[in-house]
Amino acid sequence: MDNENILELMSRVLSGEATPEEQAVLEIAIAQDSYLLARYKLMQQFWNEHETVSPAAVEDALQKVLGQLQLQQSAPVKKIDPRRLWKRGLAAAVVVMALGCTGLWYFTNRNVNTTPDSLLEKQNARGTKSTIVLPDGSKIWLNADSKIKYPASFTGHLREVYLNGEAFFDVAKDPKKPFIIHLNKGTVKVLGTSFNVRAYDNEKLIETSVATGRVAFIPDRSTAKQQPDTIYITPNNKVRYSLSDNQVKVEPTAAAEDKAWTEGKLIFKAITLEEIAIELERNFGKQVIFIDDEPKYYRLTGAFENNSLEEILFYLSKTKNFNYTINSSELLIAK
Repeated sequence: MDNENILELMSRVLSGEATPEEQAVLEIAIAQDSYLLARYKLMQQFWNEHETVSPAAVEDALQKVLGQLQLQQSAPVKKIDPRRLWKRGLAAAVVVMALGCTGLWYFTNRNVNTTPDSLLEKQNARGTKSTIVLPDGSKIWLNADSKIKYPASFTGHLREVYLNGEAFFDVAKDPKKPFIIHLNKGTVKVLGTSFNVRAYDNEKLIETSVATGRVAFIPDRSTAKQQPDTIYITPNNKVRYSLSDNQVKVEPTAAAEDKAWTEGKLIFKAITLEEIAIELERNFGKQVIFIDDEPKYYRLTGAFENNSLEEILFYLSKTKNFNYTINSSELLIAK
């Protein structure tokens, strides 16, 4: 059930307007989702204690519901008896006041968990990509095998998120609130721009490339007893921070290619089959096992868009001969 319908259904049940069939639908939904069950019980209690909510509060609550769900009002609106509208509005007010912003944010991010430190957490498994719209309107494309933490709302003077993995950011402009991405070994700071960040905790390289605007990258060199430098990156440039030797390089890049993964593309440019295997593991969720070491060092080039694992391997093996076997959970590569 989508976001609009679940909130509408709860409001109808609370206001006593729901049909027996609708009540049954809600009962099934909350029986299958422990979070919904807990929230609905809270709303029931809140409803029983706040049946005299003021008209101003109802109007404010309804506006919050519409704003959170981004409902379009282009469709014609049916005439509703004012008494029924009041009861439904009261129920909507209860939904908003009982759940608050965090609860409503849950409905638009159903597979996002709340972490103990009051941050929301979105984690993608291998083979899964997703998009997230932050409270300020910024948009994030989160790659496979990646995790990001962010607050339900940005308060104070900063907009801060925490990334482990790869993501493309399109940050809403707000000169008074810098947007900061905390990495395991570095920080990215912007005011409003679009850029790609790759920073997996299990890799020895952090990369940030810029599509639009300007980005400040600050490497974490505390272990090397060096003062952190701020490197400013402009469009079609990339910073590469090697954790092995604490060296930072800025080089030209094709920003469109760096974010190609957001469009279902995989681009390999003269990289080893071992490096390609890491990308295939993340994108298709299968463990790659090299039966022989020699193919690991084959350097290959190729560009693929929404191709299957079988198609990618077929074309790669024609470029540099190697054998492969795909089963339900593994990809085996041999000479």
